[in-house]
Amino acid sequence: MRRLMPYALAAAVLACEGALLTIPVEDSAQTTIRQGTVLESVLGDLGLDGFTALDVTASQELQNQGVEPGDIVDVRLVRFDLAVVAPEDGTFDFLGGLDVLVEAPGLPEVRIARMDQKSPGDQTLSLAVEDVDLTPYVTSRSMTITTDAQGGRPTEDTTVEATFELSVGVTTQGACKAIQGETPG
Repeated sequence: MRRLMPYALAAAVLACEGALLTIPVEDSAQTTIRQGTVLESVLGDLGLDGFTALDVTASQELQNQGVEPGDIVDVRLVRFDLAVVAPEDGTFDFLGGLDVLVEAPGLPEVRIARMDQKSPGDQTLSLAVEDVDLTPYVTSRSMTITTDAQGGRPTEDTTVEATFELSVGVTTQGACKAIQGETPG
């Protein structure tokens, strides 16, 4: 066994050169959409304040792997779901359409997900995800996720939780630093 140790170490070091590792990153945010009045019927932004100035590079999943912003080479949205949290019998019947957008300083606003279909009484929605490379957004100073919602306001205050998952492709350089006992800079 001891004779194999140098070969295993050499294989691990060689594996660190130029390899690609994919790390899932999940996050969620809640917002309360206030009930509408006669004068206040248009939705606009759902107000997912938890996603404002989102810093994916600071996520625990990436930090656990020793990943630094320069190690990130590909970021894709895998899933974006919405769920009515309150009231217990609340639905998305008030929602006529929804686009989820991403923006960052110096980059154009881009749609990353959209509501494709909805049925009366739905309490959860799985949005259709656009194939957009989010790398420049994630590695910018700040990334903001906003919504453009169509429809009327709900008949009572409605709390909605948004959950998303990103697939983050990174070079294994940061992970290799962690394995070798170096702390990311």
